[in-house]
Amino acid sequence: MDAALNAPGVLGAATITYVTVKDVMWLLGCKENKAYSAIRKINQIAKEEGQFTYGQGKASKYIFSDKFRIPMEVVDSVIAKNRVREEVK
Repeated sequence: MDAALNAPGVLGAATITYVTVKDVMWLLGCKENKAYSAIRKINQIAKEEGQFTYGQGKASKYIFSDKFRIPMEVVDSVIAKNRVREEVK
């Protein structure tokens, strides 16, 4: 079965390209209202730069990582941990 997953032309799991409010709360150590404020700010930056903006409660993880100077590896690990927590519920 693993050979089929690694065969040419087979797409892997989709990459998550955004952070959520819970991700931001974990990464910044802040409360929900501050996380929403950070997300609004990131989406405003994306809009000004002509980039894609997400809906309420989500923002680009790339812009977030850059503006808050948090390494992408850390952002990705928090995203992965939070997705596992959500699946367990």
